Amino acid sequence: MTTQTYRIPLLYSHHHQEHAPTLETHHAKILNYPEVPRRAEIIRGHLLATGLMQPIIVETSMSKSDICQTLDAGMVDYLEAISRDMATLTTESLSSFYSLQDTDPAHFYRYPSVFPQRDRIYHSHQSLMGLHGYYCFDKDAPVGKGTWEAALYSATIAHQGAGMILEGHPLIYSLCRPPGHHASRDLMGGYCYFNNAAIAATRLLEKGTVAIIDIDYHHGNGTQEIFWNEPRVLFTSIHAHPDGEYPYFTGYAEETGGPAAPNTNLNFPLHAGATEATFLAALDELLAGVRAFNPASIVVSLGFDAFEQDPLGTFKLKVESYFKIAQKITALQLPTLLVQEGGYAVDMLGVLAEQFVNGMLAR
Repeated sequence: MTTQTYRIPLLYSHHHQEHAPTLETHHAKILNYPEVPRRAEIIRGHLLATGLMQPIIVETSMSKSDICQTLDAGMVDYLEAISRDMATLTTESLSSFYSLQDTDPAHFYRYPSVFPQRDRIYHSHQSLMGLHGYYCFDKDAPVGKGTWEAALYSATIAHQGAGMILEGHPLIYSLCRPPGHHASRDLMGGYCYFNNAAIAATRLLEKGTVAIIDIDYHHGNGTQEIFWNEPRVLFTSIHAHPDGEYPYFTGYAEETGGPAAPNTNLNFPLHAGATEATFLAALDELLAGVRAFNPASIVVSLGFDAFEQDPLGTFKLKVESYFKIAQKITALQLPTLLVQEGGYAVDMLGVLAEQFVNGMLAR
């Protein structure tokens, strides 16, 4: 495959722009929310300008029943319900509960505040606010009136990309936003609502076994949880060591899969300051595991936050590192779906995406 013979379908939906939280809290500080709509717009604009991509606008959403082949129906229904409820709020109704500096209801988001231990719940609770923390593992999944549509279409883009792989396309780029790899079967968090990569992998099981390669700076705890006991899916990840980085409680090398799926989970945690050489050495080991698994297709959870300029990471990957990473992945010679995850050096995201795409085309 070369740039002369194949233009990569780039799947995108404008609905992601409807989800735009502005603030988060971190270590008692109020900060700007880094997972912004401009992330996807920068990547899309830059890639389309290269001439490497075939733009595809996704206009029709997947069904909730299709989402629930991978995710918990209660969580899916809850996200729709609270997001729809946010759409009914007015400035007047909000001001009765909150002192607002920004009076536009479109900018208002609800954040979870109580995270109940599920084995210590003695009464069922159906209120929307009560369920928010029930379906979240951290405070980084605020919900506004556009969150449902954004998450729904982000999942749809991944699902449709998988469908195109099933139709025979060798390489697809699903420009998902919000990202998904921190979301598990029944929990949201880490800027993630629905696990797009997992939804895609579930569909790709129609073709045979699937390997997921997660190169985001943070461990894909949600993807690991979803496929922990699934022998048909190999989950692999290179990420910041959980001893010092989010999500802290998962991503250790000894996590290798559940009783029904031993050795189908490969984690490569790296310590702060990891260089390109360290990352590529881990990738070589990871890819050896993928080859041994012999999957029918690949899903890449494509995060760019291991880049040296990323404000949320500590790794030292260069721009050209992403070309080298992609070259190694494309050498597998397998149908590959790219699913967008993190990356917060926003102005550089288009350049990094181009490097990765060029590396994938160098088959």
